[in-house]
Amino acid sequence: MKARLLLDSHVPADVADALRGLCPDVNVEHVSVWQHGAYVNATDDVLLEACWQDGRALVSKDRATLPGWMALRVANGQEHGGVLFYDLERFKAHQIGSLARAIALALKRTKGKLANRWITLR
Repeated sequence: MKARLLLDSHVPADVADALRGLCPDVNVEHVSVWQHGAYVNATDDVLLEACWQDGRALVSKDRATLPGWMALRVANGQEHGGVLFYDLERFKAHQIGSLARAIALALKRTKGKLANRWITLR
């Protein structure tokens, strides 16, 4: 199965193009254009549900609130599409290629199976 990803609003949109170049079979969208931008300002719980419904894992740096929402979903017997976390200490905003390569490596290691996983990109 082909991996499907959604880049959160704070992820540079250019990461999508870089990742497509590295992994042409990956379906990656930035939240600013996905579903015509309907989820740009969505709360984390709504975004996680939308990703689950669309079979997408979320790429985000939001470690402040997303883990709590993920835990709540699990506690309620719900699943999630997976989350790939990164931080700005390791991946500066201008390091598009480095972040795209880290995502590609995570996809390779997991064989694109990201549902219900929490992965920290290194």
